[in-house]
Amino acid sequence: MAKLLYRLGRFCYRAKWIVIIAWLIVLIALGGGSLALGSHYNDVFTISGTKAQKATHLLQKNFPQEKNPVAEAGVTIAFKAPPGERLDSPKNSAAIDKVIKHIQDNLDGLIPGQRFGNPVTKNPELQKFIIETSTSKGLPEENARKDAENLSLVSADGRIGFTSFSVDVPIPADVTTEQRKVIADAMDLGRAEGLEVEAGGAGYGDPIRVEEASEIIGLAVAAIILIFTFGSLVAAGMPLIVAVVSVAIGSLSITLATSLVALNNITPVLAVMLGLAVGVDYALFILFRYRHELSRVKREEAVGIAIGTAGSAVVFAGLTVIVALVALFVANITFLTYMGLAAAFTVAMAVTISITLLPAILGVLGPRVFKGEIKFITHRPRTNPMGERWVKLVHKMPSLIVAVVVFGLGSLTIPAADLHLSLPSDGQSPKETTQRKQAEILYEGFGPGADAQFMVVIDAHTVNPDAEVLQPLIRFQQPPEGSPEAAKFDRKRAAAFATYMYVISKFGNTQDVKHVQLIGASDDGMAAKLAITSKKANIDPATNQLISSLRIKEEEVIAATGVDSGITGLVPVQQDVVNRLSDALPLYLSIVVGLAIVLLLIIFRSILVPLIAGIGFLLSVGAAFGVTVLFWQKGLWGVVGTPGPIIAFMPIFLIGVCFGLAMDYQVFLVSAMREHYTHAHGKGEGNYNGTEASIIHGFAQGARVVTAAAMIMIAVFVAFIGQPIPFIKIFGFALGAGVLFDAFFIRMAFVPAAMFLCGHATWWMPAWLDKILPQLDIEGAKLEQEIEDAFEVASTGRHWKPAGQTDSFPAIKP
Repeated sequence: MAKLLYRLGRFCYRAKWIVIIAWLIVLIALGGGSLALGSHYNDVFTISGTKAQKATHLLQKNFPQEKNPVAEAGVTIAFKAPPGERLDSPKNSAAIDKVIKHIQDNLDGLIPGQRFGNPVTKNPELQKFIIETSTSKGLPEENARKDAENLSLVSADGRIGFTSFSVDVPIPADVTTEQRKVIADAMDLGRAEGLEVEAGGAGYGDPIRVEEASEIIGLAVAAIILIFTFGSLVAAGMPLIVAVVSVAIGSLSITLATSLVALNNITPVLAVMLGLAVGVDYALFILFRYRHELSRVKREEAVGIAIGTAGSAVVFAGLTVIVALVALFVANITFLTYMGLAAAFTVAMAVTISITLLPAILGVLGPRVFKGEIKFITHRPRTNPMGERWVKLVHKMPSLIVAVVVFGLGSLTIPAADLHLSLPSDGQSPKETTQRKQAEILYEGFGPGADAQFMVVIDAHTVNPDAEVLQPLIRFQQPPEGSPEAAKFDRKRAAAFATYMYVISKFGNTQDVKHVQLIGASDDGMAAKLAITSKKANIDPATNQLISSLRIKEEEVIAATGVDSGITGLVPVQQDVVNRLSDALPLYLSIVVGLAIVLLLIIFRSILVPLIAGIGFLLSVGAAFGVTVLFWQKGLWGVVGTPGPIIAFMPIFLIGVCFGLAMDYQVFLVSAMREHYTHAHGKGEGNYNGTEASIIHGFAQGARVVTAAAMIMIAVFVAFIGQPIPFIKIFGFALGAGVLFDAFFIRMAFVPAAMFLCGHATWWMPAWLDKILPQLDIEGAKLEQEIEDAFEVASTGRHWKPAGQTDSFPAIKP
């Protein structure tokens, strides 16, 4: 591969304008295509094959007019009277009327529903309707009153109330800015009258977008680091160009893909974060090698050698990231698979552009690549670089270094045991948002379970009228023998209604269930909807346990009565996603760690090096989880204004990205060590044996560029903490922490220290295993050997042609 990339680099250098124009055409075509064909993103988190999905199917089968709960663009507006007042005072009730009227008159696509209206006047009507409807179906009046009370629109103290409605759009993400503005303007009318008025719900969520400030800040910090790395303004700009083009092509392609598949609206955000980071880093590695080669060959050959050597490592490093992202399919969650594929495509673009567009830009700039020299940086003495001093210090006390890293990162991992996962909800929104304020008002007025209601769907078409558990309830409905009603008595319909009452009784006796009630029946009476209200908030871990308990009882109901049943609603659907992700984590972690060990085994021809790398990766990713939980879930030191559960797909995505980046740094750092060990044939230097000398030389050669690359990645990721959406903030923080721990604690300290401790066993591999493993020359060692041979030939004045070339190698400087 190195030789192929060598020829590709030289070609792109010579055909610079063709390559640049070709990429420009691709960019323009994707831009036009995305504008013309690109659809839109959604904000739905659903998965196939879950119990909640089965319940949703039962709901839509028996109640065709019902919309999928996940696609419902519902809005809830909460009202709170000033201290010492009630909502039913004339002044406050009139203020609510203004809010309701503005929405009625101005909101396009309004679907009012039973709960829409002024809660002060609507609540008595709704209570009366529920009581009359329930008692007419044979429900005791006491139970009917409890049902009505549970669905009350006004709190017991009369100070808090709410109204709800839906917006007629296919999915919540389709609610327009104009529609949200109508709702916001309506709330302002109520606030002007002294009420607290806040809104939430899927139909009033903030649209997810990337604030340009994060990208600008990340690129600005990256530019500063690149300036100090190269000491040149021009050179510092080239990795930024590569990153921006990579992200542009990746983002436009993802937008174009929405015309074919439904993509979640955070998909492009993650692709942008990762694309910026790897785009800068990959170009940095190649440019760093190019500058080194300029000291001995001419520019065209320096480009070819840089692409053939560092470019080979970039291709391999990019492939590891891509494989880790594509492997997200093991979770069997469609939206997560698409997120992984989108991010993987953006990484692939970063690799491709780094090995094609970058050499073309180098060809255009020619001798001006390192212009804009900053002399106080370039003229610093390099006799004893910091990397060499540090690794020699590690050599003096490797046991202490290993102990400190293991103990330190291990301690930071401990909080990860309390990791609580969930999906976005109003109760997790930042405290200053209307969504969070609305949730807190509802919690205060109606209890923490105000946002934790689920729906039980019962399909009784297959009910067993002879089921033993139903007989008492069937007999209760049966008319006296000989009466006119007895002849018309439908035992199966009676069994269906008996099932509904049986479920209400059975589910109502479950811990943390506040209330269960019948809220609707199908036209034929053979299917019903039940509403379950939890005592706990939807983000409370107890809610997940409650759903599991109810599903166990559901299986008992199905076995005892013969009906089909399911629990659905936004909360159960989200919990199914969370549970599927949690269950997939161990498998995914074993895949990526196993892949790392196998790949490193092939690359470095060593048993211990892959094991050290694998252990280091687990330490760094564990510590990243731990500090994320400490700050974002537990609210350590009050740094995070709104601590809460961690977004459910963050752990699996964090593992995949951190794995890919860890392998990047491992390859760039340890390959230089292996290269020195091979070229020196294991011979030592001075007071160092062959293994020690290889570690010191390789570390000193690669530490500076790896450090710069890591700092750039951290800067890009941390810049996204400034985004307005909480889970994007958490992603930026977690990825930044993961890179920090892996690059500086593991690759810069733990890995060389552990290798020093292993001594000569570091590069040991059984002969039989060495024979069966394939050879992967990711650093272009064979190409470099040919170049060294060319120097030797050039110094003797003989003619030499590199492999695969038809022209001589005139750029060699003897």
